[in-house]
Amino acid sequence: MALKANKTAVAIKLQSAEGTFDAPNSTTDLYPCSNLNLNIQGVTVQNNEYTGSVNLNGDEVAGKNVTLSFNVNMRPPGGSDVPAADEYVPGRLLQGAKFTELRTTTAIPASPEAVAGTPTGNSLTLGTAAAATADLYKGMAILLSDNGATLAKQLSAIRSYTAAKLATLVETLSAAPAANYQIPKQLSYVRSIDESDPPFLSLKVWIGGKRFDLKDCTISGLRKVLPVSTREQAAIPQWEFTMTATINATADEATPSIPSLGPTPKWKDGDFSVANKYVGGSNLSIDLGLRVAFPPNPNGEDGSDAGQLVESRASLTMDRHAYLKADFDTLAMAEAQVQYPVFAQWGYTSGNIIQVVIPDARFNYQNIDLGGEFVTENGDMFIDVFARNVVINFPYA
Repeated sequence: MALKANKTAVAIKLQSAEGTFDAPNSTTDLYPCSNLNLNIQGVTVQNNEYTGSVNLNGDEVAGKNVTLSFNVNMRPPGGSDVPAADEYVPGRLLQGAKFTELRTTTAIPASPEAVAGTPTGNSLTLGTAAAATADLYKGMAILLSDNGATLAKQLSAIRSYTAAKLATLVETLSAAPAANYQIPKQLSYVRSIDESDPPFLSLKVWIGGKRFDLKDCTISGLRKVLPVSTREQAAIPQWEFTMTATINATADEATPSIPSLGPTPKWKDGDFSVANKYVGGSNLSIDLGLRVAFPPNPNGEDGSDAGQLVESRASLTMDRHAYLKADFDTLAMAEAQVQYPVFAQWGYTSGNIIQVVIPDARFNYQNIDLGGEFVTENGDMFIDVFARNVVINFPYA
């Protein structure tokens, strides 16, 4: 009987050590994905021995290069509280791409506290309950009680934080916050720039009833794709993962069923702020620019060690509305090469809101596009090496 493509599933687990396959649980470690592609490419070498004729022997097969790619919907963890450590399965993939999981399990302060100092549209001084440690809350979600009527509207994020407790926001609000603030409970993934290597992953991949056990999986590509859903068409925000792997074993095994996790929040009725201006547009894509290499090692079963992350060069691209120079002068911003914040937020309820925070990015020159009904701009922004230069938050409040 032919194998059916829809009978596909993956289970993902953080691996304890290089070379050790830690079998994912076929229930608790299972997560839905799409567009899966398992590629097994032979590594060959020509045999140039003379044969006494013009005919030569075929290439020798020296090994195999295994890559796996799939997409995961940017679905928040949900639930009523911050998940346990490593419980959020997509977060394991993010950790494999050099993100650190941060769990803020108690709100700061426990009860909302009055804003101190003299707030502005994009800054405020936190109160006595906040710690006086620079950058401690950088990239995190913050709740401002007078910033709107709903939870999503009251949420913003912190671009920078000083030892004097001054929090600068990633957006400029219509009015300065004058009531209470609180850093809510949240699950966060912050891009790490330290020298430690990210963890390897072990995966089980079922394709049509055949199971592949993969070890030493190393994330070699990660894009966050945020398409806008409009009244004319809808799209789902996704993570696009690519990884290298070693096949540990294969077996015939029925593909496990994946229970429905419900719909994924669409990017609409939220926030999209670039350089402190709310902008319209159709798409935002963040690429971490990962590069993986394999150290030669004759002790390895394929002549090399497992793949290691050797480079990351992060950037983002967007398709935005074009604006008058007086409103949003991207040419001047590209000329100045100043750092600007980028902020995207969508979702409605606690545990189901997503924030993507880029505290500092520089404009490249933007292209003008007249191909549609409206004038648009598209182009890159570059993300330099700062601590927490890309942050994903799931607030609980």
